[in-house]
Formats: sequence, structure tokens, C-alpha cells
Amino acid sequence: MKEVELLFKINNKKVKNLRKRLKKFFIEKIREIDTYFYPPHKDFLFTKGGRENLRVRDSNRKKELTYKKVVYKNGNYSHSIEKNVIVSDPGKTIEILKSAGFRIHLVIDKKREMFENKTFKITIDRVKNLGIFVEIEWRGDAKEKKNAIMECLKMANKLGLKKVQDKGYLRLLEEKSTLKIKK
Repeated sequence: MKEVELLFKINNKKVKNLRKRLKKFFIEKIREIDTYFYPPHKDFLFTKGGRENLRVRDSNRKKELTYKKVVYKNGNYSHSIEKNVIVSDPGKTIEILKSAGFRIHLVIDKKREMFENKTFKITIDRVKNLGIFVEIEWRGDAKEKKNAIMECLKMANKLGLKKVQDKGYLRLLEEKSTLKIKK
């Protein structure tokens, strides 16, 4: 599945304002723990045209194994292609991957408030060791897909979100980990 999403870093004051504006679209609050893996045979950081991820997600909403290809055009995020499979036991899935030689790269722990309408899925995420973010994911009609990034930007503007975060949680945590190692 091809998906387009934009990310914005925000503060507590902005969270309260967004909750009020999005109240009628509220779905639920969940906690997601994403465990990212690297295979023994290749480096997911450097792949042609982007990067790859293999993730086990454990939440009360879904438990899944996901392969994700993040595509960049001219050095900028374009879209992602995801392939998901439901798993019954994320812990056993993690053990199987480790036994097959995959190594845990990073774990992302987030508390997520979800809001949804026919065109967008909007989340307010509190990400451990990173801060608070808003993610706007386009859910519109397939005919409009080429304008998806522009539609996400228009929605962001309506919500008062200005600066797009050019990196996802995984890259931000990787950079933070690298900075700690260098100190």
C-alpha cells in the first residue's frame, strides 16, 4: 500500500488546541511499541532511492509485521510503500526474527491519540525520548493521490502546523543515539 504522511513537532500548548479542533473526529488513544530490525545480509539505511524498514508493531489496536520502503525523490520524502501481515504474538515474532539472524536496531515507544475523517488520519504522538508530534496521513480518493502531499499541507495549515519534520521517528532516534555515542 502506498501512503503519504507528514510529520510536525509541537508543544503541550499546541496539543490542547488541536484536541479541541479535532474533538469530533476522535477515535481512540493507544500505545504502540515498534521494534525495528536489520537483516544480517544487507544495510537497510542505504538502499536505492530511499531506505527500508522491518518492524514488529505491538499495540492494543493491532499486532503486525511490516516491511516498509521509504521513497525519496531529489533527496526529499515522496511516499512509502508498506506490506503488512497480522501476527498473533509479537513477542514470538521478535524471537523468530532474532533466531533467523535479524538484529534489533531500535525500539520506538509512543502514546497515540487518533483522529480520522474520510480524507485524513491525524495522530498526536508522545514519543519516548523525542517529544510530541502530529502526523497527518492522507486517506483520500485514489484519483487524488498525486496531490496527496499538497492536501496534507493544506490540512496542516488549517491546523496551524507550519514546519514539516523532514525525518520520521526512526531517523530522529537514530540521530539522537549517534549524538550520545559521540559525546
